[in-house]
Amino acid sequence: MVRFLVTAQYETAIVKDYRSIQAVLHKFPGSVVYFNADSRMPAGTLDQVVKSVLSGKEKHGADVGLLSYNNDPDQARRYLLDIGITCGYITLNIGFEKSARIIIKALEAAEARGDRRFVRVRVPRGKASLNIITNADGRPLSGTILDISEVGMACILDTDYSVGTVFPDIQLRLWGTLCNASATIAGKRETPQGKVSVLLFEKFTDGGVRGKVYSFLQRVMQHEVDSLL
Repeated sequence: MVRFLVTAQYETAIVKDYRSIQAVLHKFPGSVVYFNADSRMPAGTLDQVVKSVLSGKEKHGADVGLLSYNNDPDQARRYLLDIGITCGYITLNIGFEKSARIIIKALEAAEARGDRRFVRVRVPRGKASLNIITNADGRPLSGTILDISEVGMACILDTDYSVGTVFPDIQLRLWGTLCNASATIAGKRETPQGKVSVLLFEKFTDGGVRGKVYSFLQRVMQHEVDSLL
């Protein structure tokens, strides 16, 4: 489900310890949280955690939903009407495809994506780089990737190239995983880190390359959440 939501361009990660949920929500305000209603928590803990998130909405702006394999209408009614969750009680045993469609509709209603069209992540230091084979002398041009999405990346190149330059052969190293892409310099800007080049990818025709980029996006987002635990 996490991978599906990332490919649908929603920033998604798992909070592995419910006791850290408040820290995560203050770091990422305006989130939508889906709790696992089937998780093994001490009796009454899930209700307490859900209520604490709902009561703090003015501070962090989070909405809440529940996921469960338990098709219990009384439990669903209690969470929806008595406790007041805002993003649905979704029964997973109806099948992945139907569950996913319901979650997407709930996220759209909550405007969870905001103004973003694509998930973009800031790259942790040392976790992404690139090499480009240029036509000039055949030697690779290297660079550091600052942020990346499915459609492009911002990077600092070792050599300055003009806007409109096409790089047909770029090797990306994304958290140790290699893949190849082609891209065009669409813009440049000066920053304290140096001159940043914005590259737009040619549309990925290889599903394997697209999958590696999505895996990297997912891993970075999970890393950001895990660092708060």
